[in-house]
Amino acid sequence: MNFETICQNCGALSSPAVGVCPYCKSVMVKDTEEEKQTPAISKIRSLFDEGDIDQALVLAQTLETQKPDAAKGAEFALLYAQILIEVDGPSSKIKSVLNRAIVENPSDDRLLEYLEIIEADSNLSQEKNDAGEVALVNVVRRSPDNAHALFLLGSHLFWVENDTQRSLTHLERCVQLRPNFLRAKACLAAVYKKLGLNGNAERLLSECAVKTSDRSTKEFFRNFAKSE
Repeated sequence: MNFETICQNCGALSSPAVGVCPYCKSVMVKDTEEEKQTPAISKIRSLFDEGDIDQALVLAQTLETQKPDAAKGAEFALLYAQILIEVDGPSSKIKSVLNRAIVENPSDDRLLEYLEIIEADSNLSQEKNDAGEVALVNVVRRSPDNAHALFLLGSHLFWVENDTQRSLTHLERCVQLRPNFLRAKACLAAVYKKLGLNGNAERLLSECAVKTSDRSTKEFFRNFAKSE
């Protein structure tokens, strides 16, 4: 079955041939009214908040394909960009999503900030205090509760610059703000392991393994938890 229709009542995917949502049993009809997009976006938001990032991505991609006008909305574009960051999507795609929405919402500071974050991430290199790092530091200073800026800066400091203490501060704050951001939790677990805090690392990785539905990813988290 080709799952390419989003139920506007519950946000579930179904085949256009079904006619009735197999989950909530509501009649699935084609909609062109702007306000009827809200339930599907709310479903994507719910999956994102719960940490079901793969399903959130599938629904976001489907909504983008079915209703291109939805991609121009600030709320959807921002959520879609956040999802793409968390699944390590290509920066070119994230920029495209944001720029498309910025054309319609040129004064939305949230969209502009996320575009700044993605541009900064693209400018990260092996050099300390490069343009990307400086830009991310500025974003975090200005918006200390931006979990994705914290993650990108913290992971760069740890994996590239080997700056464990600074990365720890940023990643702990990121996970506090976004507890179901699995890549951030796994990165923080790596920092804990380096610091000898194996109990903390195992706890985080166990939580990640429970949250993910992908078998290979689940196995990765479990093996990482057991590694020295």
